[in-house]
Amino acid sequence: MKDYYEILGVRSSATPAEIKKAYRIRALRYHPDRNPKDPTAEARFKELAGAYGVLSDAGKRHEYDEARENRGAPGRGRPGATPFEADGDGMSVEDILRRFGGVFGGDFGEGTHRNRGAARAGRDSEVEMAVDFKTAAIGGKVSVSLPGAVTCGTCDGRGAAAGDARCAECRGTGRVTAQPREDGQFFTVTRPCPHCLGTGVDPARACPVCRGAGTVERKRTLKIGVPEGSEDGALLRLAGLGEAGAAGGPPGDLMVHLRVAPDPVFRREGRDIHAEVEVPMAVAALGGKTPVLTLHGRVNLVIPPGTSSGLKLKLRGRGILGGDHIARVMVTVPAKLTPRQQALMAELQAAGD
Repeated sequence: MKDYYEILGVRSSATPAEIKKAYRIRALRYHPDRNPKDPTAEARFKELAGAYGVLSDAGKRHEYDEARENRGAPGRGRPGATPFEADGDGMSVEDILRRFGGVFGGDFGEGTHRNRGAARAGRDSEVEMAVDFKTAAIGGKVSVSLPGAVTCGTCDGRGAAAGDARCAECRGTGRVTAQPREDGQFFTVTRPCPHCLGTGVDPARACPVCRGAGTVERKRTLKIGVPEGSEDGALLRLAGLGEAGAAGGPPGDLMVHLRVAPDPVFRREGRDIHAEVEVPMAVAALGGKTPVLTLHGRVNLVIPPGTSSGLKLKLRGRGILGGDHIARVMVTVPAKLTPRQQALMAELQAAGD
């Protein structure tokens, strides 16, 4: 039985988002259009589609995991086969793109070639963004730089100057159709226009900056809003903030994977924040107040008389999304005592005896 996790290069505990990301990266790498001289690329592309077809479906994945644990228990179909091995077999590249094309954003349209002359959506972008502990906890904005396609400022995304600049060969579609003869039979072939190279724009009138594409590669800086209570590994999908579309097509989406840095003072447990607070010995013995740093600023913590190290005191509503701040008391003893303090300590000890 094929190991679909190994084919996609993910762990068996991978999340649906991780599986989708791995499939997109590998499928784009082995797409037949990108590997015209590699006869194995199409088979590898279909194998990846088969693996994704199973692991992206919760029901099929559950059945596959059970069969995988049993090391390939016989299933439906040919003897010794599992019900998963046929996924992707017999499917053409066009079938796979129709079924899973949304995973690729605007990288490939239906069929095995991109229709560059027609309006098409921009590609989805993915980025990992480092977020400090406090921003993730209470929310805020973080700047992130990422490369990608943006609308050409010279032609405003048209690919050419104002006016009709459509390629006369393909009439602006970016594709041409021919009917070559083979063994006495006619068949239709659609391919990118050789005159405009699939842009749909007359090369003589194409924008000198983007050369008819309508987009240019450029690094951009965005300020991303981080929702309050965000956790490490969270995925934010921001509609319309991906790469620019071409020929008037809509932009793709931006997927932001959050990487929350640990904090030297605070520790999170659900919505509660845990931290240690140092309390002078005299305050711990007699009671009083001591300042405590929380996510929402400094507050005074009431210390009951006779408090010992390890006691946990709660500040309600000072955590995340209405959670609490749990302060663990650490009683501090002065390293040096004055003669007066030594006398008082001796007197206290004698009274205790």
